[in-house]
Amino acid sequence: MRYHFKLDGLSSAHATRLLSIEAAMLNGRTRLAVFDLKNLNVFSNQSPEAATAFVSGRLGAYLMEPLEAVSAATGLDLLSLYRTVRGVPVVLTGRPLQ
Repeated sequence: MRYHFKLDGLSSAHATRLLSIEAAMLNGRTRLAVFDLKNLNVFSNQSPEAATAFVSGRLGAYLMEPLEAVSAATGLDLLSLYRTVRGVPVVLTGRPLQ
């Protein structure tokens, strides 16, 4: 699945974080993991450990591995990664070259 985040109307800091997440999505499995994370209803008032346990229980080990790779590449923990992508529309094509 190819997609990119719609950056219109976002702050430059938020757009930069989203672009770094896009850059870390190297394959279809990683893109699927981020897309599935985006569509979960993670309660953001949970502790990072509780949020990780919830996401892991929903997505399973197969998708948690690429999410951890994106977290490591971007420097965001799982809850911060979720907060960054939550509610941001996606366009279901690759980002056009500029």
